[in-house]
Amino acid sequence: MSSEKLSVCESVAAEIRRDIGIGIIQDGEKLPSCREMAIKKGINPNTVQKAYTILESQGFIEVVPQKGAYAKKSPLSPAGGTAAIAEKSVEAIKASGVTKEKLIEIVNKIYGENND
Repeated sequence: MSSEKLSVCESVAAEIRRDIGIGIIQDGEKLPSCREMAIKKGINPNTVQKAYTILESQGFIEVVPQKGAYAKKSPLSPAGGTAAIAEKSVEAIKASGVTKEKLIEIVNKIYGENND
């Protein structure tokens, strides 16, 4: 196994970070409870809690005691510029486990270039 393999909580955090970054999860939107997310993903609620803690420390969500976790305005907002958005997106893609080679293959496909 690769030493770069993400833990389950890091994978959950990366997925939520990506969804906030690309607008699937909107600013102020309430995230599922730890228990709901754990059931949906088939993981331990403590793992989701750790992921939410990571996201809160990174500024992607706000956890309100007795209320839940809410997405914050994405640090990837257009105000940061298109290049900054692309950079953060690539970081999230890398964190989700996509290899550099696969990402280049995807980019080449989108831009209509061959790898040959």
